[in-house]
Order: sequence, then structure tokens, then C-alpha cells
Amino acid sequence: MVDEIGPWRRTATKVVYENAWVRVRHDDVIAPSGESGIYGVIETQDALGCVPLTDDLDVYLVGQHRYPHDTYSWEVPEGGRHPGESIEEGVLRELREETGLRAGRLTELGSIHTSNCFTDETAYLFLAEELEMGEAAPDHTEQLVVRAVPFSVAMDMVIRGEIQDSMSVVALYRARDVLRERGVDV
Repeated sequence: MVDEIGPWRRTATKVVYENAWVRVRHDDVIAPSGESGIYGVIETQDALGCVPLTDDLDVYLVGQHRYPHDTYSWEVPEGGRHPGESIEEGVLRELREETGLRAGRLTELGSIHTSNCFTDETAYLFLAEELEMGEAAPDHTEQLVVRAVPFSVAMDMVIRGEIQDSMSVVALYRARDVLRERGVDV
């Protein structure tokens, strides 16, 4: 077996780990230089995130402990897309599960590759508006704190490094750009 992947050639592949969220693949490759090597790839479902924005320009953030970095993290509501679910359905579900909020309007903020050196994860980002409060129902793995802060405070948190999650940082900057295009002073 030889698969051409851009300037790379994959000569063998083996799944070394798999669960409901990720699959880890070990590939034997020939690098663009012609040298043999290995490449580890983490395959994931689509990631989804949104910036929930009130009419008063407050943003809802979700705080939780993140196991891989052993640190507390403030983020926009985010999660993974379920099989058979549209991107928009998944975003609205994650928003509702994590915050209890329902959004009447979604504006696409584009997509990003969260860490393209070792994962195929693509994150789809949105601005969520026309919010209505409901009941949150987080996953059993989530112990969440939800708080609303002025949009300017959320941006200051990004600048000070208090928000480090890549999806959140990009989503907040892109939301700021959309709001500025609308003539909103943020």
C-alpha cells in the first residue's frame, strides 16, 4: 500500500487506539525529503463553538478544569458534533447543554484547524444571538461554571492570556470583527 498525501507517501497505517471521541493512527511514511519515518495522527469528530452574545453585548463564558493541561479554563461554549447531526444543530445543542441558552440566530464565523500538526480536527465557529435562558444539562464529564461578562472584558481576558483555548480566542476575535462590520463599537 502506498498512498500519496501531498508530498508525503504513506506506506502503512495502523489504528493504535480508539474511543468514542478520538482515534489515534500510526502511519509509516516517506517524508518529502525522501527519508522514512513515522507520523501519528489523532482523528476526531468536528468541533463546534459559539460566542453567545446578549443584546447588551455580554458574552456567556464557560469555566471548567481541563484534564490535559491540569488547569482551569474559561472558554466559549464548545463541544463535538454527534453523528448524523448538522453543524448548526450541534452548535445549538452544545450551547443549550452547557449554558441552558437557546439562540434564535446563528452567524457563521468560519472554521479553523485546531492543531494541524497532529490532528485532523476542524472547528466550526458561530456567533449566537437572540438568546433565551433555559435549563443547562452538561455531560457527566463536565463540571461547569457559566458567567456573563461584557464583550470588552472577554477580549481583555484573551489579551491577558486568561482565555487560552484556541477555539475561544479565534471565535471572540472573529465575533468582534462581525460586530464592527455591523457598526457596533466593541
